[in-house]
Amino acid sequence: MSTTTATGATTVTSTRRAGRRRARSRARGVRTNVLDPARDVVVVSGALERLAQCAANRLRVNDGSADVRVIASMPGEAFEGIANPRDARSAELTYPHAGTLALLEESEVIVMREGSEEIRGVEKEVTCVIFAEETSRRLRESVDAFATRVDAGAYPKLRRVILISRVGVERRDENPFKYMNRKTFRGGAPLDECVAAEEAIVTRAAKTIKPGGVADGWTYTIVRTGELRGNGPMGVAYGGDYALTLVDNAFDVRMQDIDVAPGDTMNGKDYTKRLSAAVFANRMLTTSRYDVLNATYSIISTGPVPRERRMGYDVAKGKVPPPLSDREVDERVAPKEGESERAPQGSPVPT
Repeated sequence: MSTTTATGATTVTSTRRAGRRRARSRARGVRTNVLDPARDVVVVSGALERLAQCAANRLRVNDGSADVRVIASMPGEAFEGIANPRDARSAELTYPHAGTLALLEESEVIVMREGSEEIRGVEKEVTCVIFAEETSRRLRESVDAFATRVDAGAYPKLRRVILISRVGVERRDENPFKYMNRKTFRGGAPLDECVAAEEAIVTRAAKTIKPGGVADGWTYTIVRTGELRGNGPMGVAYGGDYALTLVDNAFDVRMQDIDVAPGDTMNGKDYTKRLSAAVFANRMLTTSRYDVLNATYSIISTGPVPRERRMGYDVAKGKVPPPLSDREVDERVAPKEGESERAPQGSPVPT
């Protein structure tokens, strides 16, 4: 069951699946939530794109964040109708993003229009934000708008911010990143835009960690990805490009693992699976490791996985490989043999 507000926001009121998750947890005699449903509200920005959709979807089904309020922030175009491209004489508008909104609703995600009075009304309750825009320009614009609201005191309960940025920001004057960062007719140099977004977050975040890993203010984790690929569980045909959708489906099946490194050391020609990036970003919210606070990681997808791990999957038919587990993410961010655990501190702003 759901209701739709005048602003075009869809609020899910069904609690059936959430109740089943709670019942399973009680039956096991354990508390699985790391985020507290009575306290935490998570906003995922950029939810018109698949990376953010994956993040919002996984927050709703992961035991560490189940039952927490998840708000998908959507640009106004998500609610706007356009002339029917298949029938120029039709007077009725078609809504190209209706399927995406329905998929999020099915996941019990609350959809709100970014910048609306409705989302302004919940800012005082928001404790965590994930920035998951797929284009650098939208990422910077979204972070800039957020920073303005933070400076105005609009997020008094904010504890954590996760920013999904891009590999190469610290090497944008070197090849191949110099070429990738060139200004285009669409405006802006992509890596420069990411740097601006990172700087806006880092300069406003808490710089000190109290004993036990509790932040004085709010903390961040920056997750830098390669070029995004893969459809994930929210797979809607990408811009009507069926061929590209098939390529992404194949990538989902073949590249099931990830490599992780601190800072900005990954190859600029590597790709990152959207679902893996979303799971990694979410784990930065639900982990109890204090050394991920005010940290920066680069992640890329690796593979192809052995043939037996690819058997039986057909993403085009909805048979998708399982996402990364929280345990796998924890293993990749843990110090390697001979390394000491990282002390949490502010990451340097890329220059």
